[in-house]
Amino acid sequence: MAKQKPILSDAEKADNVVSLRALLEGKSTFKRFDVWVVGDTPLITHSWSEKAKLEMLRKQVKAVKAAGRQARDPEEDFQNSLYEIKNGVYAFPTTAAKLALMSAAHVDKGISKTAILSNVWMDCSMYRVRPALAGAVCDMPLTRIYGAKPEMREDMVRVGAGMNKTSTLAYRAQFFPWAARLTGRFNPTQVPPESLAFLFDEAGRACGLCDWRNEKRGVFGSFHMANEEEEEAWTKFSKGEGPMPRYETLMLEAAE
Repeated sequence: MAKQKPILSDAEKADNVVSLRALLEGKSTFKRFDVWVVGDTPLITHSWSEKAKLEMLRKQVKAVKAAGRQARDPEEDFQNSLYEIKNGVYAFPTTAAKLALMSAAHVDKGISKTAILSNVWMDCSMYRVRPALAGAVCDMPLTRIYGAKPEMREDMVRVGAGMNKTSTLAYRAQFFPWAARLTGRFNPTQVPPESLAFLFDEAGRACGLCDWRNEKRGVFGSFHMANEEEEEAWTKFSKGEGPMPRYETLMLEAAE
């Protein structure tokens, strides 16, 4: 018969346990970043509406399609395009900021997309949104938008696939002026601080955030890192201690 291993005492067990926490205490290589990004062009958000998600679910489960089409409601489309985290407070997906950094990264610039993917972590708050399937959960990482109240914008868009695209009107939310505070952690041994700063600056011009951004052949959602004066102004505004900063660099003029 196989011999049984002797049972260790509590003291002997303790002697054989390595405290991983103790090994890391005071030795973590991770650093934190805290940066305000300020919008240079309006930010367009476009959340999935409950109606659109229900329609996708019906197709997937091959449910009977409701007879007739509901009348278009632009105001409903506008409200559905918003990521509202509480009454009158709006946000955009935190993943958009991470993707903007990855889009700006390239090995030829000295920092690869994989390095950003694996070594930069964005802080976020999780908000539960209503799913299409009752009983399921959908938690989204969202970052708050600071600035003006959203306005309804109207755009001509083409929807559909291939040769079957048709023209229609889209009604979405637009914010301007706007700013966001992005915080998180990064590994400076893989992503040097100066490289991360460069990517935040580059991402604002080369990619942008949300709909019709530069990366998607648009000009919206572009941003820059706040300078010291802007950071102070937006911090005060976010705490309710100062007015909303305004900029004259972008003139919004009505077409005649």
